[in-house]
Amino acid sequence: MDLSRPLFALDPFAADAKAEAKRLLEAGPVVPVDVIGVPVWAVSHHAVAQRIFEDPSFSMNSSNWGALQRGEVPAGWPLMKIITGQYMGTADGEEHRRLRSLVSRAFTARRVEALRPQIQRIVDDLLEQLAAAPADEATDLKTAFAVPLPMGVICELFGVPDEQHDLLHSLCHALFDTTEQPTEVTATEEALYRFMAELAASKDADPGDDLTSLLAEQRTSGSITTDELVDTLILVLTAGHQTTINFFTNAFLALMTHPEQLARARAGEVSWESVTESVLAWDSPVSQGAFRYPAQDVEIGGVLIRAGEPMMMSYASLGRDPAQHGPLAGVFDAGRATRHLSFGHGPHFCVGAPLARLEAHIALPAFFDRFDPVLAVPRGAIEPVASLALNGVRTVPALVRPRPKAVAGG
Repeated sequence: MDLSRPLFALDPFAADAKAEAKRLLEAGPVVPVDVIGVPVWAVSHHAVAQRIFEDPSFSMNSSNWGALQRGEVPAGWPLMKIITGQYMGTADGEEHRRLRSLVSRAFTARRVEALRPQIQRIVDDLLEQLAAAPADEATDLKTAFAVPLPMGVICELFGVPDEQHDLLHSLCHALFDTTEQPTEVTATEEALYRFMAELAASKDADPGDDLTSLLAEQRTSGSITTDELVDTLILVLTAGHQTTINFFTNAFLALMTHPEQLARARAGEVSWESVTESVLAWDSPVSQGAFRYPAQDVEIGGVLIRAGEPMMMSYASLGRDPAQHGPLAGVFDAGRATRHLSFGHGPHFCVGAPLARLEAHIALPAFFDRFDPVLAVPRGAIEPVASLALNGVRTVPALVRPRPKAVAGG
């Protein structure tokens, strides 16, 4: 296979991401695809992706992307900011360790556990609001629960004022819309950069116990530049907000459309921790992402990859790879025991994974202990988010009925 001859183009509207993931798996472990006009190698098999994650010779810095350096990638390419930003997700070696160490201070076990009361408070408030809604009218669980929970948590982490939550969410959502025109992409990137720069400036004047203040202090000491600070905040925002929204919508859909699996969790046959990992693998909140560039020609997955050619992790395929997850990898099993790569692997393993898991472990049992939700429309009528990078849905319309008191709590 040759990167200059993509087998097919990935759909920027993600109209059927699961079918596309299946097609990638069947095409092979490493497949040349067209990503919005740019040729990229898509990695669809778990073992190959894990090898790449562990090999430091695969750079994450876009300065090693041959086509980009030759001017062959359009300036308004929708994924440009994510690929070229100056943050730990696009850094290697010592530079990666420097940037990661600054962010890691906000995600120590002590700091994450300290967020438990705030998470519980947000969950309790959202459950009360859901309980007050008419049980015979459809409620969008994305708007009512999946968005405000991680939005509230990430804004608590960042120190964002309440009145700016909606603006921040809309900017983050637009950043991942791979159907936008180049001028819209540029405008979104500039607006989000400006928002974060102004937030950091406000923390210079009035610091608090939050990630933004921590990074602003490091900028003052010269440990991090303004661009690195802003891009790092954008990385943590997108990783800790948009992906977590998708996790919750995907979890709601998985459990509502597989009542036998929900019954297992309620009965204690499988833990909610296991449910969380099973959803992350079977319906990853990220569809495609994490570009890497080999330092030299390498054969991997039976394919010759030239130095500087981009390799993209197809998370939607990785979580359904039969070689890793068994012959029933495409079937939702709340007790799936195999490991997944939805948080990455190796040095770039998601620093916010403990926080995301804590949110899930608190929110899922609390929600399903209190309510018996039923989809208000057929599953096939629910539209996906128009993003090649993210794997989520636009809405989750459901009838949210209280569970009978006699059975609540299992």
